[in-house]
Amino acid sequence: MSSDLTLLHTNDMHDRRTVFPYLESYPRDGSTLLLDAGDAIRGSNTVFHLHEPILDLMNTVGYDAQAFGNREFNYLRSVLGRRFRQVKHPFVCANVVDLRRGTEGMWRPTLVRSMGGRRIGIIGLTPVQYLDGSPWQWLFGFRFSRPFDFLPDLVRQMRAESDMVLLLSHSGYKTDCKIAEQVEGIDLIVGGHSHTLLETPLKVRDTFIVQTGCYGRFVGKMHFTLDGGFTIKDYALVPMPNAEPMPAGLDPQSAAALAS
Repeated sequence: MSSDLTLLHTNDMHDRRTVFPYLESYPRDGSTLLLDAGDAIRGSNTVFHLHEPILDLMNTVGYDAQAFGNREFNYLRSVLGRRFRQVKHPFVCANVVDLRRGTEGMWRPTLVRSMGGRRIGIIGLTPVQYLDGSPWQWLFGFRFSRPFDFLPDLVRQMRAESDMVLLLSHSGYKTDCKIAEQVEGIDLIVGGHSHTLLETPLKVRDTFIVQTGCYGRFVGKMHFTLDGGFTIKDYALVPMPNAEPMPAGLDPQSAAALAS
């Protein structure tokens, strides 16, 4: 029996809130997954705001999961705790370990969502801020792992317990392409970080990659089936009214080329 499912996704909104009227009005049921690939907020690793209003809006529309962008992640554990307490959905990140503890439960490496009788395994990635063994690791107490060091084993584990493996990646277009080329078993990468606008899903080997650009100009909408495999039925970038225009002379094709 096949399952017809829908994915809605955003990335790199940077506190632009243009997507929320559309997401509030979209008719959702148990067959719709809503994901964000990171950098939704104003703050950053070193700058933070006591409250991030866009996270409240994400709660309102009911995001299922969010990647740790380099803006969501902060070196201060008190700031991470504040952000964790503000959201109702999980942060997903598999390549950061807190060596000093104190952040247990604030994010998880993976997540499995049951939809339409199928199980979707989600793995989260955030950018590597510094290399393992760096003096910054001693200073801040966080270890960042390169995705190629652990993803093959983790993807195999997720495939054993899921009908689909989805990588929610704030790693950038170049890294996502390398992951798709080198790591087998990933059905879909929902990307961010590089602000790359992909009009259609890009296929690298057996993995599809999608990304919506930045600043809430588009929501990605995908209809797909799981029937012994992952099949995309249709995909669209839905333009958002009142969003900031693309910079002059930068169309979706040249945006993707700049990131390649």
